[in-house]
Formats: sequence, C-alpha cells, structure tokens
Amino acid sequence: SVKPTTRQLRAAATRQRIVDSAHRLFLEQGYAATTMPAVAAAAGVAVQTVYFTFGTKGDLLQAVYERVVLGPGAVPPHLMPWWPATGDGYSIRDSVRRLIDGTTELLARAAPLVWMVLGDETAREGYQHNERLRQLGYADLVTVLSGKHPLRAGLTAARARDLLLVLTGPQIFVQYTRDLGWSEGEFARWATTAVLEQVFGVSP
Repeated sequence: SVKPTTRQLRAAATRQRIVDSAHRLFLEQGYAATTMPAVAAAAGVAVQTVYFTFGTKGDLLQAVYERVVLGPGAVPPHLMPWWPATGDGYSIRDSVRRLIDGTTELLARAAPLVWMVLGDETAREGYQHNERLRQLGYADLVTVLSGKHPLRAGLTAARARDLLLVLTGPQIFVQYTRDLGWSEGEFARWATTAVLEQVFGVSP
C-alpha cells in the first residue's frame, strides 16, 4: 500500500482536530449556537481552513456524526463483527444479544450528539438523512434475523423494523442512561429482552 505523505498526514490530523473541536462545542453549546469561527478557534486553525475542509456547517456536523457512529476504527456498524449475518452460526438469542451489546457501545458515543440535534430545526436535514440510512440498514437486519427465527405471529417485516429502530434508538438510550440513571449494561439487558420478546416472541 502507498504510504501517505507528510502533507496528507498533517491534513488528516488537522481534519481530526476540527471534528473533535466541533463535537465538543456542539455538545456544550448546541448546534445552532456553535459558529464556524468558534470551531476554528477551538481547533487552533484559520476559519478558512474549516470552510475549505468541510464546506458548510452541515457538512461538518455530518463528519462529526460519522466519527461518533463509526468510532476510532472508522468501521460502519454493518461491517462490525457483532452485526448479524446469514450463516454466521449464531442463534437468534445470541445474535440479538451481540447486536444489542455492539449497538450499546455505539450509542454511548453517538446518542448525546443525536439527542442534541433532535431539538434543533437547523440540523433537521442531516438528522433525517442519517435516520433514512438507519431505516434501510434495519430493514436488511430484519431479513437476516428472521432467517434465524420467524417474526412474532402477526408482525410484519416493516413493523419489526420499526420496533428495532425504537428499542435500539438513541432517544430511549438517553432516557434510560442519562435521565433515569440506568447503567449501559442494564440498558443492554433490557433491550435484548425487549427485542427478543417483541420482535420474535421468544424469552431471552
């Protein structure tokens, strides 16, 4: 593989610094109140550098969102080892448990940002774009999981997708872990039970 040049490494480090600074400011001040000059100052770069690297504040928010969802390794959820796959040898119980454990780790990083964006009309477009991607991914997930065990009697694939989206979503995660004081482990155990019972009609 071709080694990145010093300039490329420096540009990547600058980009990372801008994303990290924006993430911190979005959480502290909210998206609408965070300006591009404030992000530039926090990252120690010229404001032109922020615009040159990201174009718009919406693009910067998307980069922050992708960073918190993909994590340090920049791996999409559906390529993570815990994401269910056809023929992976895991039972429905093990598949759901692994999915919830992996998703909980992801939510711990991403949910605070999503929660902040939810109430901000200026960030609505980006939120809806990412929600559509999540809905498509979860429709595929239902297909894989229902190949391991049939859906609960009377449940359509569309309704199963909706249940998965809500039960493993950032809103419910934040409500349990931040507002009600549950640990991430308690949330994961509850969500595993809820998905197995509600979507597949099986006990954990």
